[in-house]
Amino acid sequence: MKKPLIGLTMDQSPATDPRPFSVGAHIYFLNSLYVRYLEKSDGLPLVIPTLHDPQRIPSLIDRLDGLLLTGGDDVFAQTYGEETIAGDWRIDPPRTFMEIALIKEARRQGKPVFAICRGCQMLNVAMGGTLYQDIPQQVKNAEQHRSPDKPRWNYHTVTIENGSRLAAILGETTLSVTTSHHQAIKDLAPEVAITARASDGIIEAVEDPTAAFFLGVQWHAEAMQDDRSSLALLNAFLDHCQPSR
Repeated sequence: MKKPLIGLTMDQSPATDPRPFSVGAHIYFLNSLYVRYLEKSDGLPLVIPTLHDPQRIPSLIDRLDGLLLTGGDDVFAQTYGEETIAGDWRIDPPRTFMEIALIKEARRQGKPVFAICRGCQMLNVAMGGTLYQDIPQQVKNAEQHRSPDKPRWNYHTVTIENGSRLAAILGETTLSVTTSHHQAIKDLAPEVAITARASDGIIEAVEDPTAAFFLGVQWHAEAMQDDRSSLALLNAFLDHCQPSR
């Protein structure tokens, strides 16, 4: 039996990046945790660099059985009508524009979409929502959502909406999750529903209840690979990614 082919979006580092691994070269890269995550089940990974030609995206999505949007640098604020606020964060406009196109095309073709961390934010932006650009600056009394001591992860609890697809997948309404983000959903896009929040009100998961599988979580499920909830999410996604070839 064929295994589903899953597209994984990638980060990029321009030649001007001062980090030693990238000086003088434009590099695409992906945290290996996402690949190991798919290997926990039946997914075959296909990494997707940022393309310069958007006309290639329909053919690319057509060849995939599912799309997994990964974490990474900040979403470009001008795509949801805001100027970037001051802060020491890397921003990735080309990836932002491409992922909007990927999400819209996957939705048009009815392909399953599973989004993690930045990916969850991208689902909302692609569908017409906005983001908090920096939680500490914009959300009063917010809890610690970023991991200050990475590679050690920060954890907090999320509350999951009864009756949501997420609750049905996980079989529970509270969950302790990994967290490392400083941006988050602010204004919700019209066609998605909130399915989880942190104790400070920050949105932690969204889904489109009308789609077969169109779901995002703000936490890093790929870093919780031995957790029952993480595997349940992965398997639910892959169950909808039926190989077409």
